[in-house]
Amino acid sequence: MKIEEQLPLIQPMLAVNSDPFNSAEYLYEIKWDGYRGLAYLDGKTTIRSRRSVDLTDKFPELAGMHKMVARQPAILDGEIVVFDNGKPSFARLQSRGRIINTGTVKRSASNYPAIFIVFDVLYAGGIPVMSYPLSERKIILSGMVSPDNDQLMLSQYILNDGVDFYNACVREQLEGAMAKKLEGTYLPGRRSTNWMKFRHTREAELVICGFQPGRTGRGLGSLVLAGRRGGEYVYQGKVGTGLSEREAEMLLSELKAIEVNAPTISVPREEIKRTRWVRPLLVCSVTYLTTTKEGYLRHSVYRGLRFDKGPEECPVQTF
Repeated sequence: MKIEEQLPLIQPMLAVNSDPFNSAEYLYEIKWDGYRGLAYLDGKTTIRSRRSVDLTDKFPELAGMHKMVARQPAILDGEIVVFDNGKPSFARLQSRGRIINTGTVKRSASNYPAIFIVFDVLYAGGIPVMSYPLSERKIILSGMVSPDNDQLMLSQYILNDGVDFYNACVREQLEGAMAKKLEGTYLPGRRSTNWMKFRHTREAELVICGFQPGRTGRGLGSLVLAGRRGGEYVYQGKVGTGLSEREAEMLLSELKAIEVNAPTISVPREEIKRTRWVRPLLVCSVTYLTTTKEGYLRHSVYRGLRFDKGPEECPVQTF
């Protein structure tokens, strides 16, 4: 019997952006730089992405998490994170996410093992607890997870001092912080002020709709990006900074495989001749400072492909 026959497939709850603040009504924890995942545990482990894609085979070192968790059947919400030099490394994580060969997956798991950092519980002992306030869910969760293991880690949190906590995260070069309402319930698939994220740079997931060659006419110079609005793709500018030489080569190969002749979005006239179009299938993560009055990203930096997200999850950025 599959786990999902006993535990329902659930879409994870999402957060809204916010400036840092202090409040006794919220707890504060690190915003981990990884792949969001729900762990379905019932005598075995299945990890599913935000889009319910099974990620278990990509991270075989996490396959034994059910042995470290009490009160099964259970669903835990968390983040798959790969560390490099003591810091979360999205680059290491996304390089693992694109591996298909079983032998290579095992070698990568040995060289750069993933950890599942759990911050919430949705089901405990086969009973849904999403209607409980977060403060109660945290108590339940702390009693479920074994503290002595290398695969599963409880996300720690503090109370009251959100601004200081956020600043400490920035000093440690972490992605940011989360504020979560202590009395808030878990709202599957919804974006709610029960959860608020503090980032020191803006981040977006956008769809790659085309690419432009490098200055010499060879290689990959930049990616043409778009967000979705009302079922259509809207041009949001280009990104070329942040692509390593190896990443650019691998990405160019993938883009050529989905290249098409006709434009997939409307772009400024000066960009048309240089752009080669692709089917809007790949999602990438970028950081940026703000957007222009036309809606184009300013000072964007490429961070990596997002294999855990689909084009329909990439709204137009309006900051």
